[in-house]
Amino acid sequence: MRGWAPLAVASLAAAAACAGHPLLHRSGPARVWPATLAFAKDAAAGGRYGPADSALLAFASRYTGTREAGEADYWRALIALDPHNDRRSGSDAARDLDAYLASPPPRQHDIEAGILRRTAVAMTALRQATEQATSEADSARTREDSVRTTADSLRVARASRERTKDEEVQRLRDSLDKVDAQLTETTQELDRIKKRLAAPKP
Repeated sequence: MRGWAPLAVASLAAAAACAGHPLLHRSGPARVWPATLAFAKDAAAGGRYGPADSALLAFASRYTGTREAGEADYWRALIALDPHNDRRSGSDAARDLDAYLASPPPRQHDIEAGILRRTAVAMTALRQATEQATSEADSARTREDSVRTTADSLRVARASRERTKDEEVQRLRDSLDKVDAQLTETTQELDRIKKRLAAPKP
């Protein structure tokens, strides 16, 4: 996809030159810029954000320091701010707009660039706040799960202790019943012995 982006730009520029287009009399970046922008717009409209950004970045890198390179930075920022573009972020857009505002005059979009930059900064702050809130919520859920697990473990342990205590009490009761039965038998046996001893001898 990236391979044919520069080729398309070059072909459009060559076609304009062969047709005797007025662009032929402009400087290098001024001749190439309209075709580059047209390609980037078409690619972005079709959801091909990668090729669009690559074409603009290649142009800005090749013609760095020119007014047209600043325009490329401006359009990179616009494409970066598209909510459907998951390749770049608001912070990327802010950097591109800073580069545009630092490019040589005359600039056509200073007011728009200032508004867009503030929007990009606000979007970045909102995204960071959302990520932090999500992280804190996840941590709170983890702590809650841990507390719930600990409480469940304590309930199980308490129930186990109570069950063990009940079993021990019952065991002691059974032992006492056995001892009581044995004492009863022993008492009865002693009574029988006493009666035999007390009986008059013939």
